Amino acid sequence: MSHKIPCPTDVHEAFRAVVHDYDVAQMAAKLGMPAGTLYNKANLNESSAHKPTLADAVLVQVIASDTRIVEAMAHTLGGVFVKLPTVQAISDVALLEMVADISIKNGQFHGELKEALEDGKFSRDEHAAIHQRALIYITSILETVSRIEGMVDA
Repeated sequence: MSHKIPCPTDVHEAFRAVVHDYDVAQMAAKLGMPAGTLYNKANLNESSAHKPTLADAVLVQVIASDTRIVEAMAHTLGGVFVKLPTVQAISDVALLEMVADISIKNGQFHGELKEALEDGKFSRDEHAAIHQRALIYITSILETVSRIEGMVDA
């Protein structure tokens, strides 16, 4: 994930948030469209033809380096978005460090879960923290697998 701000679960709200957090006028200029058009596309109450297209959503995320729109889309479809790293060749020692990091992230995830269970129930904040730890843990596994892919003989 590319941000520390909680991700909206609604795709349209995510589009609005990314555009406004970046700066509507600057984003519009980079998209080559009038700022008013982008304001309309990001307006949740807009009923005109100015709706964000799939191309708008992709470009906005690339320009802003912000994945909240695709994260919201994945949530809507019952999944999660995990950004994979660029594949690089790494040393055996670096790979072992990554594998050890998986165990550390596993422990942190389970520690967060244990702490939340102390009172026998989960609050929204506890669930959010567990969810975030789970994503960090999953990402460490996927990153390691991706780096191993870079070591595959062609």
